[in-house]
Amino acid sequence: FALSTLAGALASVFQSSSQSVEYNVDYIDSQYTDYVADLESQLESDPENTETLLATARACSSWGSSVMMLAATDEESSHGTELMQRAIGYYDRYLELDNASDARSERAMCEYYLGDLETATADLEAVTTDDPEYAPAWYDLGSLYEAQGLTDEAVAAYQKAAELDPDDEQGVGSNAQARVDSLTGATDDGTAEDEAAADASAEAGETEDTSSSQASE
Repeated sequence: FALSTLAGALASVFQSSSQSVEYNVDYIDSQYTDYVADLESQLESDPENTETLLATARACSSWGSSVMMLAATDEESSHGTELMQRAIGYYDRYLELDNASDARSERAMCEYYLGDLETATADLEAVTTDDPEYAPAWYDLGSLYEAQGLTDEAVAAYQKAAELDPDDEQGVGSNAQARVDSLTGATDDGTAEDEAAADASAEAGETEDTSSSQASE
């Protein structure tokens, strides 16, 4: 479920590239290899630089998830897995210095991409307990509940994210509300109600016309 949402994000990352580019693992590698190598070089001289650690973790996570989405062979899948594991390693180093909610949430999603849904869910639940005002953790938790078919729990988590981020200042409010509407059928129900109201109005109009015609006769 979560990996499927990366397609749009991946397209936006490279939208300025030539239309002739073939989006495959080799191309993704070409976009990240030098950048991550530069970040890792910076860490060699300053291993506790939190800004660089977080940037490296996020770069490896983005790289790995993109590779996992596009992998066409076992070798490419293993490559994506290794990158995601590398990302977790950098998140761990960062979290030893700064136990920030955003990094904890992002690390949990790396666990999910690696197939450890149970641990990822537990870690996100811990984030929402420790920092209940952090909307992205509620949104991510909703996506994991949804992936497990836990619709009621997913709706509750998405609703919490939407309530905490009504103006999209944390970047998840609108998407969270859209998931609530989709899972609860709010859009469909609203349409059905509108159509029922329109039918009732039309029927009332027809009744009035009939009454008026009979009266004139």
